[in-house]
Amino acid sequence: MPRHNRYKQLCEAYDRGVEECNQYRRECHEFVTELRSCIVESLNCPDTKIFMFPPSNGFVFNSQSLQGDALDTEFGENGSAAIGFAINVNGNDLEEKFFTFVLIFKKTGSKIIFNIDDDKEFVNDNEGINGFCHYLFEVARKNLLGRLDNFLQSPLDENKPIGFKLQHETSTDKLNKKL
Repeated sequence: MPRHNRYKQLCEAYDRGVEECNQYRRECHEFVTELRSCIVESLNCPDTKIFMFPPSNGFVFNSQSLQGDALDTEFGENGSAAIGFAINVNGNDLEEKFFTFVLIFKKTGSKIIFNIDDDKEFVNDNEGINGFCHYLFEVARKNLLGRLDNFLQSPLDENKPIGFKLQHETSTDKLNKKL
């Protein structure tokens, strides 16, 4: 009776596990790439107005940075994945005119479930992706229109930008006197 080589079985199991993980990463990267294309199409904006970034780094833009891609996706220990998106909402330049969000997603069976907040989840089919693009537009528009309200409701010890910078110290002094 031939003896089974248990060590060889472990090696094969390891190789199969690595291939399954790599396949999952490829599927996630394909999903992110497809979703990015759908966002560009839904917003009817130039491809160069959408950036992707690793969520743990946050979005930092400078003239030397390259456009992010699906490889910026980060994977958690619980099987979920995340990627950050930044949409340049200024038609002319790039100075502090971004709407950013983090997309969280996880494969469940043959579907990928994804969201940008805890309020609403979507599935990676045509209806789900189109619904997500519509939802994203509404959330972004509401957020951008409500920047002043968000700023005014912030705790006193928190510093949130409202879309402009005070240019001179004299302007700051004037503002402080009014407060």
